[in-house]
Amino acid sequence: MRRSFFNFVMVLALPAIGTLSAAGVALAKPAEVRIVSTEFQYTPVQLRVAAGRAITLVLDNSGAETEHNLFLPALGFRLQAKAGEIARENTVFEKPGEYEFICDLPGHRDSGMMGTLIVGAF
Repeated sequence: MRRSFFNFVMVLALPAIGTLSAAGVALAKPAEVRIVSTEFQYTPVQLRVAAGRAITLVLDNSGAETEHNLFLPALGFRLQAKAGEIARENTVFEKPGEYEFICDLPGHRDSGMMGTLIVGAF
């Protein structure tokens, strides 16, 4: 009788444990924020991210013919991607505000490679 009761409890508990585990993994995975770089622009030019929340920032330079980067001078954050490559980095932006991002390779910003990152309570 004891063994049957134990088996019954385990059968009921396992699906709940699996659900909690799957939910925990889903919550732990950072949201992906993708920026596509081409000659000489970013798409999109404005990004919104939640302050204090982990993200994976992706610089997709796969369609470009030259190297590009994404540099946030005020936050000291940089992603670099060679022509035809994709770069990604996990990060957390803590301080709310509006921050300019640029490609600081010679002549790229002057050609239009700039945008705005908005960090806030979204």
